Amino acid sequence: MINHQNFKKNLSVMILCGGKGKRLLPQTKKTPKPLIKINKKEILFHIIEHIRSYKLENIILATGYKDSSFKSFQNKYSNKFKTKTVYSGINADILSRILKCENYLKENVLICYGDTIVDLNIDRLISFFKKNPNKITLCSYNLTSQFGLMKINNKGNIVSFKEKPKLDYYFNIRFFLLKKKNFKYLKTFKSFQSFLENKKSTKHLKSFKHVGKHITVNTIQELHEAEKNLRKI
Repeated sequence: MINHQNFKKNLSVMILCGGKGKRLLPQTKKTPKPLIKINKKEILFHIIEHIRSYKLENIILATGYKDSSFKSFQNKYSNKFKTKTVYSGINADILSRILKCENYLKENVLICYGDTIVDLNIDRLISFFKKNPNKITLCSYNLTSQFGLMKINNKGNIVSFKEKPKLDYYFNIRFFLLKKKNFKYLKTFKSFQSFLENKKSTKHLKSFKHVGKHITVNTIQELHEAEKNLRKI
């Protein structure tokens, strides 16, 4: 497996950690969502450990809500890894948080969210990106039906059953790889989503299909499910 050593030396990882996590109340009343614990370790810890397993050390935390909690997190793990926090305000949107980090970024930028744990193969992602370095790479995941499905013909006869099959759709797992030079274009848009829509329309947006585990924590139910699913990664 190619380790992309030179590419990684010029890669910054930005983890978006500023949201209020309202759907996770009351857990997020005192603790920001990325610092909620799953299996006795913070969500953010799990994310950083996976990133560091690919020899990536330039990690920036784009913070907002309860920024001081992240300083405590840094101190707690200061002997294990180093991160930099960049505060962008409590009510900042995603685009504002991203742009606030611009001065601390290297040539290549991996953006991810502080509430999503995946066993993403970052080496394969980089290999994919290198084939189209002037385009934005968005990581996607095959959607699985929550229900068993039936195929029915036009006479109302049941043709087949499928138990929670993979669907012909993918969703954005919110990992993005791009060149820092794109930031000059980012500044001309009102939102990060509108920037992505523009890149899609001009065919400058590619999708890397992630195959593996995907754990996101937005609700109390998802938090309970994450406890079980994380043990399988």
